[in-house]
Amino acid sequence: MNLRKSRASSGPLSDSRFRVLWFGQTLSYAGSAIFPVALTLALVQEIGSATDLGLVLAGAAVGESLSLLVGGVWADRLPRQKVMMAADSIRCVAHTFIGLRIVGGHAGLPELILASSCVGAATGFFLPASSGLVPATVAPELLQRANAVMAVSRRSAMMLGPAAATTIALTIGPGWAMVIDGATFAVNVMMLSRLRVGHAATPREGFLKELREGWGEIRERTWLWSNFLAHGCWNLSRTVYFTVGAATVISGIGGEVAWGVIAQGATVGALAGALVSLRVRTSRPLVVINICLSLGAIPLALIALGAHTALIAVGAGVMAFALGLMGTLWDTAVQQQIPADRMSRVSAYEWLLSSALIPLGMALAGPLAMAVGAKAALYGAAALMAVSSLGVLAIPEVRRLGQTHGPAVAEEADPISAGV
Repeated sequence: MNLRKSRASSGPLSDSRFRVLWFGQTLSYAGSAIFPVALTLALVQEIGSATDLGLVLAGAAVGESLSLLVGGVWADRLPRQKVMMAADSIRCVAHTFIGLRIVGGHAGLPELILASSCVGAATGFFLPASSGLVPATVAPELLQRANAVMAVSRRSAMMLGPAAATTIALTIGPGWAMVIDGATFAVNVMMLSRLRVGHAATPREGFLKELREGWGEIRERTWLWSNFLAHGCWNLSRTVYFTVGAATVISGIGGEVAWGVIAQGATVGALAGALVSLRVRTSRPLVVINICLSLGAIPLALIALGAHTALIAVGAGVMAFALGLMGTLWDTAVQQQIPADRMSRVSAYEWLLSSALIPLGMALAGPLAMAVGAKAALYGAAALMAVSSLGVLAIPEVRRLGQTHGPAVAEEADPISAGV
């Protein structure tokens, strides 16, 4: 008990198990941030075109979508760190393969699409497993701080990864950037191999039945499925920001430099939100979460108004700040409320349902703006984002949900922790 109190007072990084997970995940985040930039530079500048890039990235997106539910089931069946090790081993091999083929000048489009699809499929296994592993590495009272530390690492990687990828690509070539990217996943595999956490094995009852059990956890919690729907609407609205919003800024407000400034404002805001989430405490997390999400309407409305670039950048920073804060609160709320042995299946459904409308939004945003006008599309997206986020607060279960002291069913604690 004294050891537990000591760890709680000094933070999640005092637990060697969490340090192992955090260090490996940080490198994995860095690799994920390097990948699209290095691939873009390789395909557009050296090998193919923007069309080729779209096909390769689409392969990754399709692979991830097809594997998420399968990955969720297997991440609940097996020790989650083993699933993550297998996924990152595949990503290591695929990224290294792509990099070496680019270095050798032998990269063909079909093989790049296939390798990228393997990366996406591996990611579909990795994401549900990783969401269920954090609660097994820290004391329950440190769960929010642990999620916040992970969020800070993720946001930092998103900020620094593109710059690192560009620097490596311009000095030694984009192919070698991909090889270095692959090495980050190899290091994460080695770190995860040192992680010792318990796993509450559950009897296998057939894939479809286990998948239905995961859906049952969502269906019986109104606060959960209603927020999934709100997140889907939010992501759909955000596609208008990245398409119509970007085009409006570039063509009518300040050009490409202006959009770059706005993007940088969002990046800084996201990191700041993750940092603040280390200290925020609330007895009504879903209320805070949905108010944060509603702030995403601000930059959409500012672009529609034709505001100054600096003001839009501040608005984008506010949106990203709120998103960085709510992400930690949301992860913690779900981990506290969902039984540990079904966490990965619920997480897989969340990833799939929350992002299901993104391809449709990307495809239809342009035609919608042409039909009704860019301003109307931006205002409409802002309204959908705000109404869907604040609308779920009308549900009593959403307003009442408070924090608990730990996951609904915690994974067994393993007395052996990895020494670092």
